[in-house]
Amino acid sequence: MPPPGPLLASIYGLYLLAVITPGPNTFIVTRLALSASRRHAVQAVLGIALGNAAWLCVTLGGVAVLLQRLPGGMRAVRYVGGLYLLYMGVRGWLAARAASRASAAESAVTPEKALVERALAGEEARPFRSGLFSSLSNPNTLPFYLSLLAPTVAVGIPSWVRVAAGAGVVTIGMAWYGTLAWGLSTGHVRRAYSRREPLIRRVLALVLVVYGIRLLVKA
Repeated sequence: MPPPGPLLASIYGLYLLAVITPGPNTFIVTRLALSASRRHAVQAVLGIALGNAAWLCVTLGGVAVLLQRLPGGMRAVRYVGGLYLLYMGVRGWLAARAASRASAAESAVTPEKALVERALAGEEARPFRSGLFSSLSNPNTLPFYLSLLAPTVAVGIPSWVRVAAGAGVVTIGMAWYGTLAWGLSTGHVRRAYSRREPLIRRVLALVLVVYGIRLLVKA
């Protein structure tokens, strides 16, 4: 049996490298922190954390192995994730166009009020659900967790190591996304963003669309 300390350290390190790589969860937290509010972004972070915890329970409970063996199981997950990302990308593009057309009319509205009004549109009105579904529908999460946590389910590994691995992964994810939500929602960053909001939202929307198409092609 490998020593629990180095095993957990390697799992935490690999997950940290993976979570800081931009993906759908990063884009959701970034967009909400910049265009809505810190509270919206934090709610999305909690949704992402719950989704990650659910995937970890599936992985460590062994149900993920069964899902892989089911005909079309992983393909269905990829289709759902790809279609959802396409939906979010198209909706984000349309929202960016609407924000650009309404920019002149918003000139008499305070920046704080404009941010709140934009936060009430689309998935920004349901940040927790958006974060949760983004995490649950990400088809890369399951195979990644299976490979990452495989050493913890080997014979002879105590159950507390699996619990520590899962808890550490969730904590690291919350810490990273929480840092994004806190840092990107500061006043000077938001003021700079407000001047480039339509362009930035279009770029984020295109990234989601491209990522969704990529998942659908690979499915």
